[in-house]
Amino acid sequence: MPAKRAISANSESVTGAVRVCILGGGFGGLYCALALHQGLKKSPRPIHITLVEPRDRFNFTPLLYELLTQELAPWEIAPAYRELLKHTVVNLRQDWAEHIDMAQQRVTLRHGEPIPYDYLVVALGSQMRPPATPGSQTHTLPFNTLQDAEQLERRLNDLEQSPQVRVVVAGAGPSGVELACKLSDRLGSRGHVTVVDRRGEILRSYPERIQRAAARALAKRGIAVYLDAAIESVDASGLTFGYDGQIRHCQADITLWTVGTVPRSWLGSNQLKPTLFGQCPVRPTLQLVDHPNVFVLGDMAAMPAPGRDRAPTTAQAAYQAGPAVAHNLLALIAKRPLKPFFYNHLGDMLTLGQGEAVVCGFGLCITGRLGAVSRRWAYWLRLPTHAHRWRVLKHWLGFKA
Repeated sequence: MPAKRAISANSESVTGAVRVCILGGGFGGLYCALALHQGLKKSPRPIHITLVEPRDRFNFTPLLYELLTQELAPWEIAPAYRELLKHTVVNLRQDWAEHIDMAQQRVTLRHGEPIPYDYLVVALGSQMRPPATPGSQTHTLPFNTLQDAEQLERRLNDLEQSPQVRVVVAGAGPSGVELACKLSDRLGSRGHVTVVDRRGEILRSYPERIQRAAARALAKRGIAVYLDAAIESVDASGLTFGYDGQIRHCQADITLWTVGTVPRSWLGSNQLKPTLFGQCPVRPTLQLVDHPNVFVLGDMAAMPAPGRDRAPTTAQAAYQAGPAVAHNLLALIAKRPLKPFFYNHLGDMLTLGQGEAVVCGFGLCITGRLGAVSRRWAYWLRLPTHAHRWRVLKHWLGFKA
């Protein structure tokens, strides 16, 4: 990298540099920051990149379930941001973004000094849907982050000596199905796992081949599944739901809540009218309609997708959008034409237990152990940096990490 473009990662103010602020260190924000760093040589001007993220570790969420069966270690799927960014010019601010002032082009943080920007990238993702079911916030565990996985691990360790462990999973979407299968394998004959969902089918938005593979995996493990079941309440003893015209209570030592997420709300005083799904409307280039120096991507944005009304709120979509926004930012700075973003669906992958998965895409559907290997390899290719991928690969091959 030419010396004139090498901006210190510890610098808070760089005279004459274009200031780019990225809010959120998930798949959209982190991969945008890394792509910007890689593309600095294409910029006619130096760029100062600031990434605002309150957590100290990136969470590769699709592989979070492997922690439950100890197939992967925490460092593999949750590398520290400072480790990932140490050889880049990206300045990490470990803080919470509280407010966006688009008129003054400034982001207010919870603890640190405000950050002025020339260009802003908002990739704050989703949050758990506000609880409407009585007791769900008090008596259930979520499963979205490394901290959630560690909390569940502590609870499982507390039950280590119990001859029987009853687990109820609320929700039969991808997270619910993957959790149920992994926990069943983790607990073995001690485990009694139940899945409850208000909808009439598991994995409602997934292809039929995926649904069938998941149904077989659940049945093979003896996991009880209640569909068209209206969850009424949760307490310390378990979950109460209506099913087949009757009220049932399912006893549980652990109740997991995977019922759904919603996009995070816009932080600015400028009231952006959200879409029906609570997302920010954006141009095909992922810029805000009235603020071309502000990009929104990932779960918060109604990103375009051929043949769909919008891209799905998945890691795959955010992973694709991050580098696309970086490209458009560099083009905007260099006064080159921008490219529209189009989500390209590359298939679906789900873990269905220890050493078992289903991978469907490009007309193929692979299940079982071969599916697990294919899924693991596909996700390895998407780990955030070459250095981290190499370290993980050496560990998988039996070398010291």
